[in-house]
Amino acid sequence: MQLADLQARVRIALTATLVDEWTMFAPSAGTSRPTERTVSFHLGWNLRGTIEKTWDVDADYDRSGMVLEESVRLDGPTHRAPHLIVHHRGRLGPEHNLLLVELTADAATAAPGSADLGVAQAIQRRFGYRYAVVLDLRLDDDATTAAVHPHWHWSTLDEGRVTDQPQPVYTDDVLVDVLTRARAGAHG
Repeated sequence: MQLADLQARVRIALTATLVDEWTMFAPSAGTSRPTERTVSFHLGWNLRGTIEKTWDVDADYDRSGMVLEESVRLDGPTHRAPHLIVHHRGRLGPEHNLLLVELTADAATAAPGSADLGVAQAIQRRFGYRYAVVLDLRLDDDATTAAVHPHWHWSTLDEGRVTDQPQPVYTDDVLVDVLTRARAGAHG
């Protein structure tokens, strides 16, 4: 699968997650923003329908059970598996590891290294994922509204970083359309 094709599929899954699960992102009395684990579950659920059935999509999956060396840990001394992976369960190597997704609600407020492409690339190289992406939702919320400005930063196993900096997932007009649909669906 080519990078542009995979990006389109992840974008479709993210759009479905935002539109279908908007109440998860929209603030309401007594609730807080969703965790990365919760969002990755819904993203994976929607991504599952966009890729070939030969691939397995798993959220927070620790495929090896091994303790990772510090250079490839995602959050300091405690090992945590990637938020979402697309792979063939029980098999190793780039032909069986398609995508590693690291997700954050807002990289600006995340723990150091948790939404870092360099750390995701270390995991990518260690297990041979063809593609890795850090998806930063840039979820900005206050008491009355929520705004999402998703950015992503991709890496390929063969060539490394695709861009120097994170890029918007949507153009401004498409993001407005997605958020309008999401908010309308939440009230309907």
